[in-house]
Amino acid sequence: MIDTGLRWFAATLCIAGLTHIGAVLLTPSHSRDLAFTGIDFSTADGTLVQVDNSNTSADLDPAFLNAVCRFDEDTGPVRLTGTMPGTYWSIAAMSDDGRILSTLSREDLRGSDIDLMIGRTATLDAARQSAGLGSLDTMSLPVDQGFVLLRLFAGGLDDRSLAEEAFKGLECRPALSE
Repeated sequence: MIDTGLRWFAATLCIAGLTHIGAVLLTPSHSRDLAFTGIDFSTADGTLVQVDNSNTSADLDPAFLNAVCRFDEDTGPVRLTGTMPGTYWSIAAMSDDGRILSTLSREDLRGSDIDLMIGRTATLDAARQSAGLGSLDTMSLPVDQGFVLLRLFAGGLDDRSLAEEAFKGLECRPALSE
C-alpha cells in the first residue's frame, strides 16, 4: 500500500515538474508584449526612432545610443544612409519576436559613410535593379518584416556627443522611396 502511494506521489511530482518546465519555456513565444512593441513608428518618416528604457521592455546597455527602424513587406527593403561616428557601432536586423537575423559592425563595412540596404533576399535584388543601384552593401534576411537595431557607442561625454551628432544625420527609409 505504501509502495503504491509512493509511486503515485513520484508520478505526480514528475508530471507537475514537466508542466512547469513546459510553461516556463513556452511563455516567451506566447507573449504579446515583445521587446520593442512600445515604440511609436508613426512619426518616424525616414528617420530612426531612438529607444531607451522608457519606450521598450528590452534591457539595453546605457553605454550605447540605440535606435530602431521598421521594415515590412508593404514598404519592402529599407535603406540606411549617413555618416557613422569613429567610435564602435553595430547594426542588427531582428525579427519581430527579437531573434537576431544578421549583424554588421564598424569592422565589417568600409569607411565611415554607410549606404546599406536591408531586406529579404529576393526583394533586395529587385529594389537594386529598379533603383539603378550598382554596388551597394546589403544585409540579406530570411524574413519580410522586422526591425533594424542600430547601436552607437556613447560611453564617455565625447563619445555621446559624436554618437548623437551621427544619429541626427542617419536616415532609414524604404529603399524604393527615391
